[in-house]
Amino acid sequence: MQKRENRSQPMMLTSGNIKKQLMLFSIPIFLGTLLQQLYNVIDAVVAGRLVSEDALSAIGVSVPIYLLFVSVILGLAIGITILLAQFFGAKQFEQIKSLISTMSIFLIVLGLAMAFGGAILAKPLLQITQTPAELLDPAATYLRMVFLGIPFSILYNLLGAIMRSFGETKMPLYALIVSSIINLVLNIIFVINGGGVIGIAVSTIIAQAISGVYLLVQLRKKFPMAIPTKTEFAFNRELLKLSLKICIPIIIQQLAVFLGMLIVQGFINQLGNASIGGMTAASRIEAFILLPVQALGNALSIFAGQNIGANEKDRMKQGTRFGITLSIAITALLSIILLFWGKGILGLIIGNNEEMIIKGYSYFHICLWFYPINALIYGLGGVLSGVGDTVIAGIHSLASILVKLLVTVLLIGKLGLLSIAIASCLGWCAASAIVVMRYRGNKWQSKVVVKTIQN
Repeated sequence: MQKRENRSQPMMLTSGNIKKQLMLFSIPIFLGTLLQQLYNVIDAVVAGRLVSEDALSAIGVSVPIYLLFVSVILGLAIGITILLAQFFGAKQFEQIKSLISTMSIFLIVLGLAMAFGGAILAKPLLQITQTPAELLDPAATYLRMVFLGIPFSILYNLLGAIMRSFGETKMPLYALIVSSIINLVLNIIFVINGGGVIGIAVSTIIAQAISGVYLLVQLRKKFPMAIPTKTEFAFNRELLKLSLKICIPIIIQQLAVFLGMLIVQGFINQLGNASIGGMTAASRIEAFILLPVQALGNALSIFAGQNIGANEKDRMKQGTRFGITLSIAITALLSIILLFWGKGILGLIIGNNEEMIIKGYSYFHICLWFYPINALIYGLGGVLSGVGDTVIAGIHSLASILVKLLVTVLLIGKLGLLSIAIASCLGWCAASAIVVMRYRGNKWQSKVVVKTIQN
């Protein structure tokens, strides 16, 4: 009985074996991120295989617009995680309840505004992005439906942020697993019964709603100290201002990364089908290559937040060194695999199109030497965000994107797809230089949220 009670307690990352904690903490985050990648694939696969190519294309043109809205939610979730982790490390439970009640009210209003505003603007937004006429109506229908499901996405991300800030990463993972299975099953059931893109959208909404409710039940059961009572449920303007101060740079980072990808994709589209196909496959593989680094970066962010809140600065630095060293080792290993077996891996996605495989591998052949640099970007970037220095997240992301765009514009006419690879690597170098200088300069110490509140 005692063991079961211990499992329900928040995970303090401010004491104990640093290496073991970071590894165990980051694995569920990695699996959750992996599931989110696969989650986005399910709708496309069902649409393409069981509905029609037009349905697949309709979802394809809708998703980038939807992701712009979702990037705002993700930025808010990351910022809330940072604040809660610091309050938790400092054992300021009243601040935790106040923050949760404040952000819950704010996110309810934001969610409803995004849901109905997005539904109204769905068709105009698709027209702005020059969606083909034959895809406009099904794409608008799908987009309206998923916009109406945004409040459930906010519910899941808010509750997941709360749990991760307390050191609980398994429950959000379990919720994603359940959600993915439900989404797949409902997709098939609705599509077989003639649901089309509407059925696919409804499946996604139902799956998100169930995962959000599941996390709400688990939060009330396992972390009652985080749930404000009726008398404690209030709106704190100062905490909202502080939250937005932390969150806005992260939102800008999310938006900048996504918009930069769209612009670069526009250049790739000018290079012909072989380059488009090769680069599409390469980018999918690259996303999976960087997943472990991103997971460790997220883990380091929460680890840093709890420890800086508890004034355990030396422990935070020890964890940072280990996390980055582990990230470098993982990316180096994956890069070696890509060096020797990259063409075969590309073939699993592309098939037998030799020209596309060669194009995709030409990108890898340059980038794989630079993948370990991302350990610094995500690792140190996560630590800096975790202590409250989120402005640097926006700065290094914007710098990286500007370098990528500048190099691409200058070299695309001469080097083709190789210019995209060179631009990516130089962008990573610029971002890593910024986070290294910021971390070593120690100016981040003045950004600690707990100190701000106390002062």
